[in-house]
Amino acid sequence: MQALFTLTPAESKRLIGKGIAALPEVQNAKKNGYLLVSRGSTTAYCLEEILGEKVAKERYLAGQTIRGVLCVLDAGERAKPVTFHKGDVLPVEPNTVADKLGPGDVLLKGGNALDAFGNVGVLMANPAGGTMGAFYMGMKARGLEIIYPVGLEKLIPSVEEAARYGGTMALEKAIGCRVGMACVADGRPFTEIDALETLFDVAAVHYASGGWGGAEGCVTIIVEGPDDGVTKCMEFIEGKIKGEPALPGVKGPCKTCPIGVCSFKGKDDKDLPGYLK
Repeated sequence: MQALFTLTPAESKRLIGKGIAALPEVQNAKKNGYLLVSRGSTTAYCLEEILGEKVAKERYLAGQTIRGVLCVLDAGERAKPVTFHKGDVLPVEPNTVADKLGPGDVLLKGGNALDAFGNVGVLMANPAGGTMGAFYMGMKARGLEIIYPVGLEKLIPSVEEAARYGGTMALEKAIGCRVGMACVADGRPFTEIDALETLFDVAAVHYASGGWGGAEGCVTIIVEGPDDGVTKCMEFIEGKIKGEPALPGVKGPCKTCPIGVCSFKGKDDKDLPGYLK
């Protein structure tokens, strides 16, 4: 049997969150070791599903794309990150336990771009590389796992090509925040496709993208499999995923923003373009 449905970005994030929470390696890391959930809109949904309770998802982030620009949420506006250790929740910055990670531990890190080759792109405004700078090389050296929950709306032709451009010191002009990109060619992206195949006895195909009137950023997916598996999948999508509300955007005042690589830094609200107000 084949079946088709369309997901908004918020619905995709909810689906990915449920898929991540069901992964045996994630459950094992939460129960028996360290499970680190870095800030990001998609990882916020993952955290909510892993915790089994609501979190302030719109504040569980640092960098964000909001109102048509790249932006960084002020540290004082952000929700505290969550690190799990042997079933307990530690309200600490993930980088404070980086040197304690060992076999079976997992980091969940959001992505900003994805290509058909499985490369993940991560945007960075922090001069030290943010979460990537704190974790990537150390975890690679030890052979530890980073899973990148990332929606299919973020597909681009080539992350490898894109990562050759940009950088906070290389960009002469920008509307919004200047950034560079890390290309992760050996990571493990986890998309809506992976979530569906984790949760149900189906194969999934990214069928189409886009829309308007509230469907901007949507992805359309076809699933195929045994009648029972497809039926359960469609019931789940209709009952648990469809209708997920979009996150409200939270943006701090540009005048007091500490990020020095943004074109709007220091500007009064009255002087901002209309789309930022």
